[in-house]
Amino acid sequence: MIIVILSLIWSSTWLAIKIGLETLPPFLSAGWRFFLAFIALSLYALKLKLPFPKNLKKHLFFLFFSFINFSAGYGLVYWGEQYINSGLTSVLFSVMPFYVALFSIKMLPSENITLKKMLGITIGFLGVAIIFQDQLYLSGDMALAGMAAILLSPAFSAVGTIVGKKAVATYHPVTLNTFPLLYTSITLFALHFITESALPADFTLPAILSLLYLSIFGTAAAFVLYFHLLKTTSAVLMSLITFITPPMALFWGWLVLGEAASWQLLIGMVVIFSGIAIVRKS
Repeated sequence: MIIVILSLIWSSTWLAIKIGLETLPPFLSAGWRFFLAFIALSLYALKLKLPFPKNLKKHLFFLFFSFINFSAGYGLVYWGEQYINSGLTSVLFSVMPFYVALFSIKMLPSENITLKKMLGITIGFLGVAIIFQDQLYLSGDMALAGMAAILLSPAFSAVGTIVGKKAVATYHPVTLNTFPLLYTSITLFALHFITESALPADFTLPAILSLLYLSIFGTAAAFVLYFHLLKTTSAVLMSLITFITPPMALFWGWLVLGEAASWQLLIGMVVIFSGIAIVRKS
């Protein structure tokens, strides 16, 4: 049930990001997203009476975790999605399970990466490609750079997933995410002032609503749930959420924007769930 909730939340974030980027520069938008998420989790941590981490070593770990799991990955996504369409973004980001499987060979041997698992991951990825085959194109001078940024982003997210799976044995999922969100927001605000200070920023009502949704649901709640599940779930299996969210994003497009569904969606979903089934049984 939690995986379904995560899929619904994260599939809607692509649309929310696009809404925010219409009037806000990417690093500024992302910075506010993570700062507001930090505020939300801080209040929740107080309610749960979780201990405040004061050890410098712990905060150095949180700083490292913030970079690999949030700053680098999401900074690249926000920057890259300016230049390519959301469908291509979804497909490119869906390479994350390949990264998780590859990195797990050295970093998480308990994942037991087999050829059957790799076959299932490949089939799932092909399902995503089938769904968005009409959007697999580049247009514009910066499109290639945007594509490269999106392809690099899930590599950081994959390392973050593996490191996070190990860390939840020590930290409560709320604690694990709270300070990394703060450090990420500081990094992104700094990038905004360095690279975007001359760009216009308009906090329209849609932009504000998108930030609130992304921070509370798409970040604070979603990542706590994600790392809570990682305690008992395979990192590779959890990463397969990236296959489910793109077709679910089309559902939100149909629901919110009135976009039509296509035959590729139905066929792609069958292929995706076939691949996931292979991974689960391997």
